[in-house]
Amino acid sequence: MMHWREVNENLRNESGSAIVEFVALAIPLFIPVFIYLNSFASVSGNEAVIRVLAREGVRAYATSDNDYAGRVVSEQAVQLIARHLGLTTEEIDSLSVDYQCSRLPCLSANSRIRLTISYTDAQSHRTIKASAQENISPWR
Repeated sequence: MMHWREVNENLRNESGSAIVEFVALAIPLFIPVFIYLNSFASVSGNEAVIRVLAREGVRAYATSDNDYAGRVVSEQAVQLIARHLGLTTEEIDSLSVDYQCSRLPCLSANSRIRLTISYTDAQSHRTIKASAQENISPWR
């Protein structure tokens, strides 16, 4: 029969093994969670960038003097903002911009301008798309 000292000594020798077992079993289970969270954060960041580009691009168009100037200023704004928001040259080259107007010319009174913009993310090769719209004043 063992004395309590021997039992206590055996338990003391095995006290670190629970930590080792936890680390050995738990860490591999958390790796997929970290990968998913990293991917989700990247996608969310890209979607925020494209929403800003769409919103600012359509604002630049709506505040222009005429349709031609609106498209030119809008596309310049999108390119400049894309660079400042950290898009790569490859991503900026993949930008696709589409304007839809409820009336022609687009900048006529009570008109609505919708800008849909998309680009391909360089890391995931996923196409990211967003739209924004502006309503033109009835007193234009």
